[in-house]
Amino acid sequence: MNTELIELNEEILLNDAFAHFKVASTSLELRYKSLEDQVEKLNQELSEKSKFMERTRRLVAMGEMGAKIAHEIRNPLASIGIFSSLLERELDGDDKKKELAGHISKGVKTLDNLLTNMLLFARSPEPTRSRMDIKSVLEGTLLLIDAQKGDNVVIEKNYSGRTVIKGDESLLAQAFFNLLINAVDAVGGDGLVKVSTCMHRNGSTNMKVTIEDTGIGITQEHVDRIFDPFFTTKDHGTGLGLAIVESIIKAHGGHLEVESYPATSGRLVRQGTIFTVILPVDETEGLDE
Repeated sequence: MNTELIELNEEILLNDAFAHFKVASTSLELRYKSLEDQVEKLNQELSEKSKFMERTRRLVAMGEMGAKIAHEIRNPLASIGIFSSLLERELDGDDKKKELAGHISKGVKTLDNLLTNMLLFARSPEPTRSRMDIKSVLEGTLLLIDAQKGDNVVIEKNYSGRTVIKGDESLLAQAFFNLLINAVDAVGGDGLVKVSTCMHRNGSTNMKVTIEDTGIGITQEHVDRIFDPFFTTKDHGTGLGLAIVESIIKAHGGHLEVESYPATSGRLVRQGTIFTVILPVDETEGLDE
């Protein structure tokens, strides 16, 4: 009887040992699989970071080269701009020749904006913040846009409430110019561009600047890439405009939102693109107008 009990106890102990071993083995197998997955994930991240670092290195090199070229071009370009403006004044009595001189001035402004974008891309924007009026900056930018838009392009403006914030006026002017020139390009020779501002309070206070167009819109595939440097769907341009806008807005502690309704989306009610710039406002800075 004792022998049977001993054998039974030994069998129970052995079964328990096998059960514990099985549980431990399964646990180790799961941990090994988890570690294996983590190693694979880390290897993927390392590979992506290596590609990113290589891409960043190339972009830095291209930016430095672009900056040098831009500086070399800018001085003679400024001379061409001055002489073309003088020529326009001299040709007041000859409308045809004055129009040709105007085309030169317009081309110079386009090239100067391109060079400005290249120089901004070559160095990270560092805002010098001071009291500024978003409305005044937009109005000044729209004067430049007016000379470059088609005659049938209508610009609607709606400035709601306070428009004074702290920011870098020249950097934000460049950001708004890039967004507005994109909107004007999108509508072509005939369309509507809406510019609006409002103060938004939701826990924190933000200035919202919205630029909306009735152009052909952007596909979702392209929306995911439009802020990548050198990405463009246009026959002209460098693909730097929106990348620079994003870097300027981020340097101000803000962010940029985009929604688009392409002509191919099947929507009959809405077509076009909306860019929303959101800039933080510190209510303690005493910016009341």
